Amino acid sequence: MSLANHDVEVKVCDVAGCTKDAERSFNIKQVSRSSLQLKDSGLRQVHLCKDHYREYKKETKGARSLDQVYE
Repeated sequence: MSLANHDVEVKVCDVAGCTKDAERSFNIKQVSRSSLQLKDSGLRQVHLCKDHYREYKKETKGARSLDQVYE
């Protein structure tokens, strides 16, 4: 049985200079902790490709672990 893909829209990574397909999306507040330069600063959701997602994870590792402790 095949699953229906309703309104499947391929997003492009929102990092300046990147044209790869996005794999993950985050709130702008989460991504603003990193040094990633975005194409548009007026976004609410930021889409990241696999490479930029890895970079975001590496840069925010310490802050994310502290957030988990205090939640």
